[in-house]
Amino acid sequence: MADILKSNKVIKASVSLFLKTPLLLKSGYDDIFSDSTIEKTYDGENIHINGYVWASLLRRCLDRIDEDFYKKIGKYEPRKDRQEGVSPLWCESSFVPIKDELYIRPGNAIDRKYGAGKAGALFNDEIVAAGLGLKLNFNYFLTQNEKEDIVEKLFLGGLWVLNAGIENIGGGWSYGMGRLGVRDVRIKRLDLGNDRERKYLWRFDEEALSGAKKLSLENVEKPDIKKPWVTIHVEASILDGQMLSINSSYPAFNTSKSYAEYPDSFVYQGYRIDEKGELKAEYIIPGRTIRQALLSVPLERKLRTIGRDVICDSLGSFCNCDKCREHRKKNKSGDSPHCECLKCHWFGSGGKGGIVAVTDAYVKDGETEVIHRIQLCEHSMQNVNLFSSEYLTKGRFAFDVIIDKNEREEFGTRLEDELKWLFGQMKIDANAPPGWYRIGATSTATGQIMILKEPEIRDCGVIDGE
Repeated sequence: MADILKSNKVIKASVSLFLKTPLLLKSGYDDIFSDSTIEKTYDGENIHINGYVWASLLRRCLDRIDEDFYKKIGKYEPRKDRQEGVSPLWCESSFVPIKDELYIRPGNAIDRKYGAGKAGALFNDEIVAAGLGLKLNFNYFLTQNEKEDIVEKLFLGGLWVLNAGIENIGGGWSYGMGRLGVRDVRIKRLDLGNDRERKYLWRFDEEALSGAKKLSLENVEKPDIKKPWVTIHVEASILDGQMLSINSSYPAFNTSKSYAEYPDSFVYQGYRIDEKGELKAEYIIPGRTIRQALLSVPLERKLRTIGRDVICDSLGSFCNCDKCREHRKKNKSGDSPHCECLKCHWFGSGGKGGIVAVTDAYVKDGETEVIHRIQLCEHSMQNVNLFSSEYLTKGRFAFDVIIDKNEREEFGTRLEDELKWLFGQMKIDANAPPGWYRIGATSTATGQIMILKEPEIRDCGVIDGE
Protein backbone atom coordinates (compact mmCIF):
# COMPACT_ATOMS: atom_id res chain seq x y z
CA MET A 1 0.00 0.00 0.00
CA ALA A 2 1.12 3.55 -0.65
CA ASP A 3 0.95 6.60 1.61
CA ILE A 4 -1.45 8.70 -0.45
CA LEU A 5 -1.34 11.51 2.12
CA LYS A 6 1.96 12.53 0.55
CA SER A 7 0.60 12.39 -2.97
CA ASN A 8 0.26 15.65 -4.89
CA LYS A 9 -0.36 14.28 -8.38
CA VAL A 10 -3.14 12.09 -9.76
CA ILE A 11 -3.64 10.11 -12.95
CA LYS A 12 -7.30 10.45 -13.86
CA ALA A 13 -8.96 8.19 -16.43
CA SER A 14 -12.39 7.52 -17.89
CA VAL A 15 -12.72 4.30 -19.91
CA SER A 16 -15.59 3.59 -22.31
CA LEU A 17 -16.34 -0.14 -22.20
CA PHE A 18 -18.88 -2.54 -23.64
CA LEU A 19 -19.85 -6.11 -22.85
CA LYS A 20 -18.18 -8.47 -25.31
CA THR A 21 -20.04 -11.34 -23.67
CA PRO A 22 -23.16 -11.42 -21.47
CA LEU A 23 -22.88 -10.30 -17.86
CA LEU A 24 -24.00 -12.71 -15.15
CA LEU A 25 -25.81 -11.00 -12.28
CA LYS A 26 -26.92 -13.93 -10.15
CA SER A 27 -28.21 -17.45 -10.66
CA GLY A 28 -30.03 -20.29 -8.98
CA TYR A 29 -33.25 -20.34 -7.03
CA ASP A 30 -34.22 -19.83 -3.38
CA ASP A 31 -31.18 -18.30 -1.62
CA ILE A 32 -28.50 -19.73 -3.93
CA PHE A 33 -26.55 -17.12 -5.89
CA SER A 34 -23.46 -17.09 -8.01
CA ASP A 35 -20.20 -15.50 -6.86
CA SER A 36 -21.22 -12.19 -8.38
CA THR A 37 -21.04 -8.87 -6.55
CA ILE A 38 -22.89 -7.11 -9.37
CA GLU A 39 -26.56 -6.65 -8.54
CA LYS A 40 -29.58 -4.71 -9.68
CA THR A 41 -30.66 -1.67 -7.70
CA TYR A 42 -33.73 -2.07 -5.49
CA ASP A 43 -36.05 -0.66 -8.18
CA GLY A 44 -34.67 -3.00 -10.85
CA GLU A 45 -33.90 -0.13 -13.23
CA ASN A 46 -30.09 -0.12 -12.95
CA ILE A 47 -27.23 -2.52 -12.46
CA HIS A 48 -24.75 -1.46 -9.79
CA ILE A 49 -21.04 -2.17 -10.24
CA ASN A 50 -19.30 -0.97 -7.11
CA GLY A 51 -15.83 0.53 -7.11
CA TYR A 52 -14.31 -2.53 -5.46
CA VAL A 53 -15.31 -4.69 -8.46
CA TRP A 54 -13.58 -2.27 -10.85
CA ALA A 55 -10.47 -2.01 -8.65
CA SER A 56 -10.24 -5.78 -8.37
CA LEU A 57 -10.55 -6.12 -12.16
CA LEU A 58 -7.76 -3.61 -12.82
CA ARG A 59 -5.60 -5.23 -10.16
CA ARG A 60 -5.95 -8.68 -11.77
CA CYS A 61 -5.15 -7.26 -15.20
CA LEU A 62 -2.07 -5.45 -13.88
CA ASP A 63 -0.92 -8.64 -12.17
CA ARG A 64 -0.49 -10.14 -15.65
CA ILE A 65 2.14 -7.57 -16.58
CA ASP A 66 3.77 -6.20 -13.39
CA GLU A 67 3.42 -8.01 -10.06
CA ASP A 68 5.22 -5.31 -8.06
CA PHE A 69 2.87 -2.59 -9.27
CA TYR A 70 -0.27 -4.61 -8.65
CA LYS A 71 0.85 -5.16 -5.05
CA LYS A 72 0.88 -1.38 -4.56
CA ILE A 73 -2.85 -1.39 -5.26
CA GLY A 74 -3.55 -4.06 -2.64
CA LYS A 75 -2.03 -7.17 -1.13
CA TYR A 76 -3.83 -10.11 0.43
CA GLU A 77 -1.15 -11.50 2.74
CA PRO A 78 -2.07 -12.79 6.21
CA ARG A 79 -2.91 -9.89 8.50
CA LYS A 80 0.28 -10.17 10.59
CA ASP A 81 2.38 -9.66 7.43
CA ARG A 82 0.17 -7.03 5.85
CA GLN A 83 1.21 -3.41 5.48
CA GLU A 84 -1.68 -1.20 6.56
CA GLY A 85 -2.68 1.70 4.37
CA VAL A 86 -5.09 3.01 1.77
CA SER A 87 -4.89 1.85 -1.81
CA PRO A 88 -3.68 4.55 -4.22
CA LEU A 89 -6.30 3.36 -6.74
CA TRP A 90 -9.84 4.73 -6.35
CA CYS A 91 -12.61 3.58 -8.69
CA GLU A 92 -16.03 5.16 -9.01
CA SER A 93 -19.12 2.97 -8.70
CA SER A 94 -21.16 2.58 -11.89
CA PHE A 95 -24.94 2.68 -12.26
CA VAL A 96 -26.06 1.48 -15.68
CA PRO A 97 -29.73 1.88 -16.75
CA ILE A 98 -31.30 -1.34 -18.03
CA LYS A 99 -34.66 -2.16 -19.58
CA ASP A 100 -35.03 -5.01 -22.03
CA GLU A 101 -31.30 -5.77 -21.90
CA LEU A 102 -31.91 -8.05 -18.90
CA TYR A 103 -33.30 -11.54 -19.49
CA ILE A 104 -33.46 -14.94 -17.84
CA ARG A 105 -31.46 -17.75 -19.40
CA PRO A 106 -32.45 -21.27 -18.34
CA GLY A 107 -29.59 -23.70 -18.18
CA ASN A 108 -28.93 -27.38 -17.77
CA ALA A 109 -26.45 -29.00 -15.47
CA ILE A 110 -24.61 -31.39 -17.75
CA ASP A 111 -23.63 -34.88 -16.69
CA ARG A 112 -19.84 -35.03 -17.03
CA LYS A 113 -19.85 -38.74 -17.83
CA TYR A 114 -22.47 -38.85 -20.60
CA GLY A 115 -22.77 -35.24 -21.79
CA ALA A 116 -26.54 -35.29 -21.27
CA GLY A 117 -28.74 -33.20 -18.99
CA LYS A 118 -28.30 -34.06 -15.32
CA ALA A 119 -31.58 -34.86 -13.58
CA GLY A 120 -32.64 -32.60 -10.73
CA ALA A 121 -30.24 -29.73 -11.45
CA LEU A 122 -31.66 -26.73 -13.26
CA PHE A 123 -30.06 -23.28 -13.07
CA ASN A 124 -31.63 -20.05 -14.26
CA ASP A 125 -29.20 -17.20 -14.83
CA GLU A 126 -30.06 -13.52 -14.79
CA ILE A 127 -28.18 -12.17 -17.79
CA VAL A 128 -27.41 -8.71 -19.18
CA ALA A 129 -27.14 -8.83 -22.97
CA ALA A 130 -23.76 -8.47 -24.66
CA GLY A 131 -23.15 -5.08 -26.26
CA LEU A 132 -24.28 -2.92 -23.32
CA GLY A 133 -22.06 0.12 -22.78
CA LEU A 134 -20.33 0.70 -19.43
CA LYS A 135 -18.06 3.37 -17.97
CA LEU A 136 -15.03 2.84 -15.73
CA ASN A 137 -13.74 5.97 -13.97
CA PHE A 138 -10.71 5.91 -11.70
CA ASN A 139 -8.04 8.03 -9.99
CA TYR A 140 -4.54 6.83 -9.18
CA PHE A 141 -2.65 8.84 -6.53
CA LEU A 142 1.02 8.98 -7.48
CA THR A 143 3.72 8.72 -4.84
CA GLN A 144 6.78 10.95 -4.98
CA ASN A 145 9.05 8.23 -6.37
CA GLU A 146 6.69 7.12 -9.16
CA LYS A 147 7.16 8.38 -12.70
CA GLU A 148 3.96 9.52 -14.36
CA ASP A 149 4.80 8.16 -17.82
CA ILE A 150 5.61 4.69 -16.48
CA VAL A 151 2.44 4.44 -14.38
CA GLU A 152 0.29 5.68 -17.26
CA LYS A 153 1.83 3.08 -19.56
CA LEU A 154 1.12 0.35 -17.00
CA PHE A 155 -2.56 1.28 -16.78
CA LEU A 156 -2.88 1.34 -20.57
CA GLY A 157 -1.23 -2.09 -20.64
CA GLY A 158 -3.72 -3.28 -18.03
CA LEU A 159 -6.58 -2.09 -20.25
CA TRP A 160 -5.07 -4.06 -23.14
CA VAL A 161 -5.24 -7.18 -20.95
CA LEU A 162 -8.81 -6.33 -19.94
CA ASN A 163 -9.83 -6.06 -23.60
CA ALA A 164 -8.23 -9.44 -24.35
CA GLY A 165 -10.89 -11.23 -22.29
CA ILE A 166 -8.77 -13.23 -19.86
CA GLU A 167 -10.29 -11.41 -16.85
CA ASN A 168 -13.97 -10.74 -16.20
CA ILE A 169 -16.52 -9.23 -13.84
CA GLY A 170 -19.72 -10.66 -12.41
CA GLY A 171 -18.88 -14.34 -12.03
CA GLY A 172 -19.17 -17.15 -14.55
CA TRP A 173 -15.54 -16.91 -15.71
CA SER A 174 -15.49 -20.52 -16.92
CA TYR A 175 -18.62 -19.99 -19.01
CA GLY A 176 -17.33 -16.94 -20.86
CA MET A 177 -19.39 -14.38 -18.93
CA GLY A 178 -18.48 -10.78 -18.13
CA ARG A 179 -15.78 -10.14 -20.75
CA LEU A 180 -15.31 -6.45 -21.55
CA GLY A 181 -14.13 -4.57 -24.60
CA VAL A 182 -12.44 -1.15 -24.53
CA ARG A 183 -13.77 1.47 -26.96
CA ASP A 184 -11.52 4.30 -25.84
CA VAL A 185 -9.86 5.82 -22.80
CA ARG A 186 -9.52 9.46 -21.79
CA ILE A 187 -6.59 10.07 -19.47
CA LYS A 188 -5.08 13.18 -17.89
CA ARG A 189 -2.98 14.26 -14.92
CA LEU A 190 -4.04 16.50 -12.06
CA ASP A 191 -1.83 18.65 -9.86
CA LEU A 192 -3.43 18.61 -6.41
CA GLY A 193 -1.46 21.68 -5.46
CA ASN A 194 -3.49 23.65 -8.01
CA ASP A 195 -6.86 24.79 -6.59
CA ARG A 196 -8.54 24.77 -10.02
CA GLU A 197 -7.42 21.25 -10.87
CA ARG A 198 -8.16 19.91 -7.41
CA LYS A 199 -11.87 20.64 -7.77
CA TYR A 200 -12.02 18.10 -10.62
CA LEU A 201 -10.64 15.25 -8.49
CA TRP A 202 -13.96 13.46 -7.90
CA ARG A 203 -15.67 14.56 -11.09
CA PHE A 204 -15.68 12.79 -14.46
CA ASP A 205 -17.92 15.07 -16.52
CA GLU A 206 -16.85 16.81 -19.73
CA GLU A 207 -15.50 19.84 -17.88
CA ALA A 208 -13.40 17.67 -15.55
CA LEU A 209 -12.02 15.67 -18.49
CA SER A 210 -11.27 18.66 -20.71
CA GLY A 211 -7.73 18.47 -22.03
CA ALA A 212 -7.51 14.71 -21.51
CA LYS A 213 -5.80 12.53 -24.11
CA LYS A 214 -8.25 10.28 -25.95
CA LEU A 215 -6.76 6.94 -26.98
CA SER A 216 -8.02 3.76 -28.58
CA LEU A 217 -6.33 0.41 -28.07
CA GLU A 218 -4.88 0.76 -31.56
CA ASN A 219 -2.61 3.40 -30.01
CA VAL A 220 -1.65 1.11 -27.12
CA GLU A 221 1.30 -1.24 -27.47
CA LYS A 222 0.76 -4.83 -26.35
CA PRO A 223 2.47 -5.15 -22.96
CA ASP A 224 5.00 -7.77 -21.97
CA ILE A 225 2.80 -10.51 -20.50
CA LYS A 226 4.29 -12.20 -17.42
CA LYS A 227 1.31 -14.48 -16.65
CA PRO A 228 0.15 -15.82 -20.02
CA TRP A 229 -2.91 -17.43 -21.52
CA VAL A 230 -3.88 -19.01 -24.84
CA THR A 231 -6.98 -18.41 -26.97
CA ILE A 232 -8.42 -20.86 -29.50
CA HIS A 233 -10.94 -19.49 -32.01
CA VAL A 234 -13.21 -22.22 -33.35
CA GLU A 235 -15.66 -22.03 -36.26
CA ALA A 236 -18.25 -24.78 -36.55
CA SER A 237 -21.67 -25.64 -37.94
CA ILE A 238 -24.52 -28.04 -37.39
CA LEU A 239 -24.00 -31.22 -39.37
CA ASP A 240 -26.52 -31.78 -42.18
CA GLY A 241 -29.51 -33.73 -40.93
CA GLN A 242 -28.89 -32.89 -37.27
CA MET A 243 -31.16 -30.93 -34.91
CA LEU A 244 -30.57 -28.78 -31.85
CA SER A 245 -33.51 -28.17 -29.53
CA ILE A 246 -34.33 -24.50 -28.90
CA ASN A 247 -35.74 -22.95 -25.75
CA SER A 248 -37.13 -19.41 -25.47
CA SER A 249 -35.71 -16.99 -22.93
CA TYR A 250 -38.44 -18.01 -20.46
CA PRO A 251 -39.20 -21.74 -20.14
CA ALA A 252 -42.81 -22.88 -20.21
CA PHE A 253 -42.66 -24.37 -16.72
CA ASN A 254 -42.13 -23.12 -13.18
CA THR A 255 -38.37 -22.65 -12.86
CA SER A 256 -38.53 -21.90 -9.14
CA LYS A 257 -38.79 -25.63 -8.48
CA SER A 258 -36.31 -28.41 -9.11
CA TYR A 259 -37.53 -30.90 -11.71
CA ALA A 260 -36.21 -34.39 -12.21
CA GLU A 261 -36.87 -34.09 -15.94
CA TYR A 262 -36.88 -31.04 -18.18
CA PRO A 263 -36.53 -30.18 -21.89
CA ASP A 264 -33.42 -31.30 -23.76
CA SER A 265 -32.71 -27.70 -24.71
CA PHE A 266 -29.06 -26.88 -25.23
CA VAL A 267 -29.74 -23.92 -27.55
CA TYR A 268 -31.50 -20.80 -26.29
CA GLN A 269 -32.98 -17.71 -27.78
CA GLY A 270 -31.19 -14.84 -26.12
CA TYR A 271 -30.38 -11.23 -26.90
CA ARG A 272 -27.50 -9.06 -28.02
CA ILE A 273 -27.13 -5.32 -28.57
CA ASP A 274 -25.85 -4.47 -32.05
CA GLU A 275 -23.60 -1.59 -33.11
CA LYS A 276 -26.66 0.66 -33.53
CA GLY A 277 -27.70 0.06 -29.94
CA GLU A 278 -30.71 -2.06 -30.91
CA LEU A 279 -31.61 -5.22 -29.02
CA LYS A 280 -31.71 -8.29 -31.26
CA ALA A 281 -32.91 -11.81 -30.53
CA GLU A 282 -30.44 -14.49 -31.59
CA TYR A 283 -29.97 -18.20 -31.15
CA ILE A 284 -27.20 -18.89 -28.64
CA ILE A 285 -25.31 -22.05 -27.77
CA PRO A 286 -24.07 -21.25 -24.25
CA GLY A 287 -20.40 -21.50 -23.36
CA ARG A 288 -21.43 -23.69 -20.40
CA THR A 289 -22.87 -26.27 -22.81
CA ILE A 290 -19.85 -26.27 -25.14
CA ARG A 291 -17.37 -26.46 -22.25
CA GLN A 292 -19.05 -29.40 -20.57
CA ALA A 293 -20.64 -31.42 -23.38
CA LEU A 294 -18.10 -30.90 -26.18
CA LEU A 295 -14.82 -30.48 -24.26
CA SER A 296 -14.99 -31.97 -20.77
CA VAL A 297 -16.95 -35.15 -21.53
CA PRO A 298 -14.89 -36.47 -24.49
CA LEU A 299 -11.53 -35.54 -22.93
CA GLU A 300 -12.40 -37.24 -19.65
CA ARG A 301 -13.63 -40.28 -21.59
CA LYS A 302 -10.34 -40.48 -23.49
CA LEU A 303 -8.11 -40.08 -20.44
CA ARG A 304 -10.09 -42.61 -18.39
CA THR A 305 -9.78 -45.12 -21.23
CA ILE A 306 -6.02 -44.71 -21.63
CA GLY A 307 -5.52 -44.83 -17.87
CA ARG A 308 -2.13 -43.08 -17.64
CA ASP A 309 -3.33 -39.97 -15.79
CA VAL A 310 -5.12 -39.53 -12.48
CA ILE A 311 -8.79 -38.83 -13.28
CA CYS A 312 -11.04 -38.90 -10.22
CA ASP A 313 -14.59 -40.27 -10.38
CA SER A 314 -16.22 -37.15 -8.92
CA LEU A 315 -18.89 -35.81 -11.28
CA GLY A 316 -19.58 -32.44 -9.72
CA SER A 317 -18.41 -32.33 -6.11
CA PHE A 318 -14.95 -32.09 -4.55
CA CYS A 319 -12.06 -33.89 -6.18
CA ASN A 320 -11.86 -37.52 -5.12
CA CYS A 321 -8.20 -38.30 -5.84
CA ASP A 322 -6.03 -39.80 -3.07
CA LYS A 323 -4.34 -36.47 -2.23
CA CYS A 324 -7.66 -34.62 -1.88
CA ARG A 325 -9.30 -37.36 0.20
CA GLU A 326 -6.33 -37.28 2.57
CA HIS A 327 -6.52 -33.47 2.70
CA ARG A 328 -10.20 -33.54 3.74
CA LYS A 329 -9.46 -35.75 6.73
CA LYS A 330 -8.06 -32.60 8.36
CA ASN A 331 -10.16 -30.05 6.46
CA LYS A 332 -13.94 -30.23 6.23
CA SER A 333 -14.03 -29.14 2.61
CA GLY A 334 -11.88 -28.11 -0.30
CA ASP A 335 -9.28 -29.82 -2.45
CA SER A 336 -5.63 -30.40 -1.67
CA PRO A 337 -3.10 -27.88 -3.04
CA HIS A 338 -1.24 -31.00 -4.21
CA CYS A 339 -4.23 -32.40 -6.13
CA GLU A 340 -3.20 -34.97 -8.75
CA CYS A 341 -6.40 -35.11 -10.81
CA LEU A 342 -5.91 -33.73 -14.31
CA LYS A 343 -9.65 -33.32 -14.91
CA CYS A 344 -10.12 -31.13 -11.82
CA HIS A 345 -7.10 -28.98 -12.69
CA TRP A 346 -8.56 -28.37 -16.16
CA PHE A 347 -12.29 -28.11 -15.58
CA GLY A 348 -12.50 -27.44 -11.86
CA SER A 349 -14.38 -29.18 -9.05
CA GLY A 350 -16.43 -28.25 -6.02
CA GLY A 351 -13.20 -27.18 -4.33
CA LYS A 352 -11.46 -25.13 -7.01
CA GLY A 353 -12.01 -23.41 -10.34
CA GLY A 354 -10.70 -24.65 -13.65
CA ILE A 355 -8.31 -23.06 -16.12
CA VAL A 356 -10.46 -23.20 -19.26
CA ALA A 357 -13.28 -20.85 -20.26
CA VAL A 358 -15.58 -20.98 -23.30
CA THR A 359 -17.64 -18.10 -24.69
CA ASP A 360 -21.19 -18.28 -26.03
CA ALA A 361 -21.64 -19.12 -29.70
CA TYR A 362 -24.10 -16.96 -31.67
CA VAL A 363 -25.71 -18.86 -34.53
CA LYS A 364 -25.55 -17.22 -37.97
CA ASP A 365 -27.79 -18.06 -40.94
CA GLY A 366 -29.83 -20.31 -38.71
CA GLU A 367 -32.90 -22.20 -39.90
CA THR A 368 -35.47 -23.73 -37.59
CA GLU A 369 -38.31 -26.22 -37.81
CA VAL A 370 -41.11 -27.13 -35.42
CA ILE A 371 -41.20 -30.89 -34.96
CA HIS A 372 -44.00 -32.85 -33.28
CA ARG A 373 -43.12 -36.02 -31.41
CA ILE A 374 -45.16 -38.54 -29.46
CA GLN A 375 -44.27 -40.76 -26.53
CA LEU A 376 -45.69 -44.28 -26.72
CA CYS A 377 -46.43 -46.61 -23.84
CA GLU A 378 -44.04 -49.57 -24.02
CA HIS A 379 -46.81 -52.08 -23.27
CA SER A 380 -50.00 -50.80 -24.90
CA MET A 381 -48.28 -48.72 -27.62
CA GLN A 382 -50.79 -45.96 -26.84
CA ASN A 383 -49.84 -42.29 -27.11
CA VAL A 384 -49.11 -41.01 -23.59
CA ASN A 385 -47.52 -37.66 -24.36
CA LEU A 386 -47.06 -35.15 -27.15
CA PHE A 387 -44.01 -32.92 -27.59
CA SER A 388 -43.90 -29.94 -29.93
CA SER A 389 -40.53 -28.23 -30.06
CA GLU A 390 -38.63 -25.83 -32.27
CA TYR A 391 -35.32 -27.22 -33.51
CA LEU A 392 -32.33 -25.55 -35.08
CA THR A 393 -31.60 -27.51 -38.26
CA LYS A 394 -28.99 -25.31 -39.92
CA GLY A 395 -26.49 -22.64 -38.91
CA ARG A 396 -22.86 -21.63 -38.42
CA PHE A 397 -21.36 -20.45 -35.17
CA ALA A 398 -18.02 -19.53 -33.62
CA PHE A 399 -16.70 -19.56 -30.07
CA ASP A 400 -13.47 -18.82 -28.21
CA VAL A 401 -11.69 -21.10 -25.77
CA ILE A 402 -9.40 -19.44 -23.20
CA ILE A 403 -6.76 -21.44 -21.33
CA ASP A 404 -5.23 -19.63 -18.35
CA LYS A 405 -1.55 -20.50 -17.83
CA ASN A 406 -1.16 -18.24 -14.80
CA GLU A 407 -0.37 -21.13 -12.45
CA ARG A 408 1.12 -24.52 -13.30
CA GLU A 409 1.74 -23.69 -16.96
CA GLU A 410 2.37 -27.35 -17.75
CA PHE A 411 -1.32 -28.14 -17.11
CA GLY A 412 -2.38 -25.45 -19.58
CA THR A 413 0.07 -26.67 -22.23
CA ARG A 414 -1.18 -30.25 -21.88
CA LEU A 415 -4.81 -29.09 -22.20
CA GLU A 416 -3.92 -27.06 -25.30
CA ASP A 417 -2.45 -30.18 -26.92
CA GLU A 418 -5.50 -32.28 -26.03
CA LEU A 419 -7.89 -29.67 -27.45
CA LYS A 420 -5.95 -29.58 -30.72
CA TRP A 421 -6.50 -33.33 -30.97
CA LEU A 422 -10.17 -33.08 -29.97
CA PHE A 423 -11.05 -30.38 -32.50
CA GLY A 424 -9.30 -32.42 -35.17
CA GLN A 425 -11.66 -35.29 -34.34
CA MET A 426 -14.67 -33.02 -34.96
CA LYS A 427 -13.79 -32.30 -38.59
CA ILE A 428 -15.90 -33.81 -41.35
CA ASP A 429 -13.08 -36.09 -42.53
CA ALA A 430 -12.19 -37.39 -39.04
CA ASN A 431 -12.63 -41.02 -38.05
CA ALA A 432 -14.99 -40.44 -35.11
CA PRO A 433 -18.32 -42.32 -35.41
CA PRO A 434 -21.49 -40.29 -36.19
CA GLY A 435 -22.98 -38.63 -33.13
CA TRP A 436 -19.86 -39.12 -30.99
CA TYR A 437 -19.28 -35.38 -30.48
CA ARG A 438 -22.65 -33.75 -30.03
CA ILE A 439 -24.73 -31.33 -27.98
CA GLY A 440 -28.04 -32.53 -26.56
CA ALA A 441 -29.77 -34.48 -23.85
CA THR A 442 -31.04 -37.38 -25.95
CA SER A 443 -29.17 -40.49 -27.01
CA THR A 444 -30.54 -40.50 -30.56
CA ALA A 445 -27.40 -38.99 -32.13
CA THR A 446 -28.98 -35.55 -32.51
CA GLY A 447 -26.91 -32.42 -32.04
CA GLN A 448 -23.70 -33.43 -33.81
CA ILE A 449 -21.51 -30.50 -34.83
CA MET A 450 -18.68 -30.15 -37.34
CA ILE A 451 -15.51 -28.03 -37.16
CA LEU A 452 -15.27 -26.06 -40.40
CA LYS A 453 -11.58 -25.19 -40.46
CA GLU A 454 -8.38 -25.43 -38.46
CA PRO A 455 -8.88 -23.55 -35.15
CA GLU A 456 -6.81 -20.39 -34.72
CA ILE A 457 -4.50 -20.64 -31.70
CA ARG A 458 -2.92 -17.46 -30.33
CA ASP A 459 -0.63 -16.91 -27.36
CA CYS A 460 -2.14 -14.14 -25.21
CA GLY A 461 -4.79 -13.63 -27.89
CA VAL A 462 -7.81 -11.31 -27.84
CA ILE A 463 -11.36 -12.66 -28.01
CA ASP A 464 -13.88 -10.73 -30.09
CA GLY A 465 -17.11 -12.10 -28.57
CA GLU A 466 -18.65 -12.62 -32.00
